[in-house]
Amino acid sequence: MLTTPIAPFETYDVVVLGAGYAGLMASLRLGRRRLGLRVALINAEEQFVERVRLQEAMVAPVTPRIASLSNYLARTPVKFIKARARSLDLLQRRIIIEATGSTREIGFTQLIYALGSRVDTSTAPSASQYAYRLDPGEGLHATAALRAALHQLAGRPARVLAVGGGPLSIEAAGEVKSTWPEMDVTLLSATRAGDFTSDKVQAVLRRDLARLGVALVDNERVSEITASEVVTANGRHFAYDVCIWAAGMRAPSIAREAGLTVDAQGRVVVDTDLRSVSHPCILAVGDSAHPRGATGAPFRHSALTAAVSGVYAAEQVAAKIAEKTISPFTFSTFAQAIAVGRFAALFPLDANDHPILFVLGGRAARRLRDILVWLVLHFITFERLLPGIQSWPGRKRGASHPARAEIGNRPARKSSADVDDRG
Repeated sequence: MLTTPIAPFETYDVVVLGAGYAGLMASLRLGRRRLGLRVALINAEEQFVERVRLQEAMVAPVTPRIASLSNYLARTPVKFIKARARSLDLLQRRIIIEATGSTREIGFTQLIYALGSRVDTSTAPSASQYAYRLDPGEGLHATAALRAALHQLAGRPARVLAVGGGPLSIEAAGEVKSTWPEMDVTLLSATRAGDFTSDKVQAVLRRDLARLGVALVDNERVSEITASEVVTANGRHFAYDVCIWAAGMRAPSIAREAGLTVDAQGRVVVDTDLRSVSHPCILAVGDSAHPRGATGAPFRHSALTAAVSGVYAAEQVAAKIAEKTISPFTFSTFAQAIAVGRFAALFPLDANDHPILFVLGGRAARRLRDILVWLVLHFITFERLLPGIQSWPGRKRGASHPARAEIGNRPARKSSADVDDRG
């Protein structure tokens, strides 16, 4: 890793914004020395956050398996910059970042946008003010603060209300009830909790929640939240001591503010090359991206989707250097696991992400789920040791479409990584 001091203005062939599963994988792939690229990875935190373990972190501290990104990247050509991105200047191809109280500009020829997503609190008044959420960091309502609040209530029949019917809220409710059986835990969903998957999987999830003692309240959409209760559109009131908000995800606003075309959740709209449909010098990956077109399996929030899309974005950059085109991004999945406290539901998936064959529940499924989480991290580690080695299920190889002209952006400087097709 480069160790020279950060200058007032630096420029790189490729800047990767965000060091989650997608951003870290993209950076490591681009770190192949034969490419000869100047690559910078910008992230607000020093440690790597495993989002799939945040429900564990809400009940007990989780030791990070990559505690220092600086050390992790020390023997790679990737320069790690610990800073928070404040804005993007797409015309000049510059990022305004803030670190230790001062701001500076970083120039780029190509940007891989991988800032991920956060829990969306915009759908109900005051949710951001009163509800905790499974977000990383040390914010007033982030996971660490939630853990402190729950520990203060340990040993008492405290009322914990988890809002949302998707995997995040199910995992949160199950983890709390498994850790503190004395607490009164309710899962409040606008539809039917677990209806994001097949009837068979849904039945296992709801069965295991019931085994733990989690109360399920379906078809109640939250209209208001106060300091002590949640009010639904049907006029029902649910008192709580701790409210955990997990009703959807939203990407950061920086892409929208920069003028990129985004969807309703703030994700960058991309084509099947994962390039922004409005600014093709920008690739978006993981939770930050919304592909316009088929990608094989559905492009959902998951560590696997993020990691393989990060690899693909790096391959797009390498292909441009070699003046080649590669096939559009496609992938397939093989299994999904959702933790329900000390239990879990694990099920194989077909190429279209549909559950097939069987659903494994209970403690055995939870152990296998933890192994899958471990494997995702080692997928990243193998890429660090042998850049370029990783592939993924459902990948199509070979060129299948011509290079396209880029529109409306001037690079910070010319380099071998320039994706500007204007010559």
